Amino acid sequence: MSSIELATPKYPFSPALLIGDTLYVSGHLGIDLATGKGPSDLESEVRVMMDAFQRTIQASHMLMDDLVSVTVYCTDLSAFATFNSIYVQYFQPPYPARAFIGAPKLLLDTRFEIQGIAVKEAHKTKTTTPIPG
Repeated sequence: MSSIELATPKYPFSPALLIGDTLYVSGHLGIDLATGKGPSDLESEVRVMMDAFQRTIQASHMLMDDLVSVTVYCTDLSAFATFNSIYVQYFQPPYPARAFIGAPKLLLDTRFEIQGIAVKEAHKTKTTTPIPG
């Protein structure tokens, strides 16, 4: 088991834990780690968050396309389409399984938080399962 460290760890959690071939990625926010503040506009916040999420995954020598499950928390569900327009730029289909969950408030007054599970080399073998019915 190994832990990926943030540049300036302040909180009692690991940004990600690698156990065997599975990477468990903790929640990431769209903030500047140096200032602890996020961008004022929605699109920039999503990009800052996704870039940080991607760096954490790449630090374990994996790709975003190795993600098999993602959970996104959002304080404003009307931002769903805007979020998706940026999110898809980080992946090739098939996309990871995902939940997009409304939350009344997130840490540091951010609008989004993302967490996920990646499996080494999953991008080579994952396929989608059709929705029945």
